[in-house]
Amino acid sequence: MKKKINPTRQELLRLKKQLKVAESGHELLKNKLDSLIREFLNHVKELQKLRKEIEETIPELLTDHLKAENNLGSNRLKAILSHIPRAEVEVEKKNIMGVEVEEYQFKNEEEVRKTPLGKKSGDHNLEKVKEKAGKISDSILKYATLEQKIKLLAEEIESVRRRVNSLEHVYIPEIQESQKYITQKLEEKERFERTVLMKLKDFLNQ
Repeated sequence: MKKKINPTRQELLRLKKQLKVAESGHELLKNKLDSLIREFLNHVKELQKLRKEIEETIPELLTDHLKAENNLGSNRLKAILSHIPRAEVEVEKKNIMGVEVEEYQFKNEEEVRKTPLGKKSGDHNLEKVKEKAGKISDSILKYATLEQKIKLLAEEIESVRRRVNSLEHVYIPEIQESQKYITQKLEEKERFERTVLMKLKDFLNQ
């Protein structure tokens, strides 16, 4: 017991209320921790899946791009692709169980996807490049979003875990120890008072 405690019934009642609040807070934090961990693991699983898709799509994209470049020539390929708008990214703030995260999305995705290559592009590989580039761009943005979410969730998990451990192993045991101390002191006081009363009765009955 680190601090001096006044062993009164009023203090015991205050500690009982304090313990109830602490135990309720501990349960809520444990539930939050479990939910955060589930969310974290789901994101990790999704991230691994996306990584695999990206790693599989990049070689295919490069192969189709090289085929188109060989057929059309580097300068003509650049000219065909030059009129496609640059992709713009927007950031949206979201809240996951008290954790503020960012979600990245294409601001002009529809415009980029619907911009035609032109009937005289002269190579079917370009359509494959465009389709796969759009797919991989989406995957990379999702990957960046998930990676950032995982990092922030991991930090929040560690923070909540520390609070749970502090309540479970420090704060609640200290309250329980204080309650035990006060209860013992009150019982000692009651025994002393009973003894005094009995001796007083014996003395008066003589």
